[in-house]
Amino acid sequence: MLESLNPEIISFKETAIMEIANFGRNYQKETGKHVFPAWFGEGDTETSNIIYGKTIESLKKGKTFYTYQNGIPDLRSEIAKYMNEVFKINTKPENHSVVTGGMMGLRLICDLIVDTGDEVVMVGPVWPNIRSSVLLKRGSIKEISLQLKDSEWTLDYDKLISSITSKTKMVFVNSPGNPTGWEMSKKQKDRLLKHTRDLGCWLVSDEVYHQITYNDLPSSSFLECSNPNDRLIVINSSSKSFNMTGWRIGWITHPEELGSHIAKLVQITTTGVPEFLQDGLISALQNYKDITKQLRKSLKVSRDMMFDRLVNWKQVECSIPNAAFYAFFKVKGINDSLEFSKKLILDTNVGVAPGIAFGQSGEGHIRICFAAKESFINQIMDRLEPVLNKS
Repeated sequence: MLESLNPEIISFKETAIMEIANFGRNYQKETGKHVFPAWFGEGDTETSNIIYGKTIESLKKGKTFYTYQNGIPDLRSEIAKYMNEVFKINTKPENHSVVTGGMMGLRLICDLIVDTGDEVVMVGPVWPNIRSSVLLKRGSIKEISLQLKDSEWTLDYDKLISSITSKTKMVFVNSPGNPTGWEMSKKQKDRLLKHTRDLGCWLVSDEVYHQITYNDLPSSSFLECSNPNDRLIVINSSSKSFNMTGWRIGWITHPEELGSHIAKLVQITTTGVPEFLQDGLISALQNYKDITKQLRKSLKVSRDMMFDRLVNWKQVECSIPNAAFYAFFKVKGINDSLEFSKKLILDTNVGVAPGIAFGQSGEGHIRICFAAKESFINQIMDRLEPVLNKS
């Protein structure tokens, strides 16, 4: 039966994050022991009632029909207003398209840009779905890896620039980054954008964590140093900044001429985001200052609680992130992070994401999402300490 299906799809394996999550869920089901899930990139705070209220109101008004493929006009206007205010830029509603989550946005952009044999340069370690999206299009990946030096994630920036040549079709950057929390500086972004502009290749920037910082300021955007005709595409999402992971709604910021082509891809995939969800995102954008202020405050408490202990553990080498909400750290002596993560579940009942999920440069590391309540952080740290703090 399977031999008659698309071999590209059949040969693909689930990501190591899903493998460990399924392993943990099955273990919990078979043994009845609770597994503490810290493997996925989402918080445990429910979506704000302000957003619920707008969405429910929209449902009651019967907004349950097909709608604009690029997003309803009111939402696209609100996105433009939000982006312009946050980044001090000047975009129009026509520069933004609404999609079913940031991941869908990235997948559509890979469909739009990448073809068989096209070279894609990316900075790693990086979340696995971008790699899969390129490989499904039969693209070729050239990865430039961050290095952990003096407790900081650093990038050989000259190496990145020299790796982008006339053969490069697309460059992908995730800043603030998952899993490291690394941020590319404004100066580096400006230089990188100029380099891709000169070469005529596309620059795709995943900026879904731009509000998840610990200095009360949003992270910078490539849009701040861009021109209207740049081959620049920015991916954003409601998931991280507004506690809306399960809502599956995000947006793409792009040159205006791409809008009709993105609409075609939306039409043949999801047909568009439900209008009542779009109304919910309008409410999130209109109230983003209050929502993100509270989110940063709670995340900082969780981050500090985790790293106050983690930095002292004997088996750990880590960097305290200034953005995103992950602890991504090297475990001494570990060269198979997937098997190590499975053993952690058996020994501690804590589920983490194995570093290999983020590329070969992530091997030997594990990732823990700390977007959780204080009680959860304390419990998982108490369980992990005997394993990660032994002499």
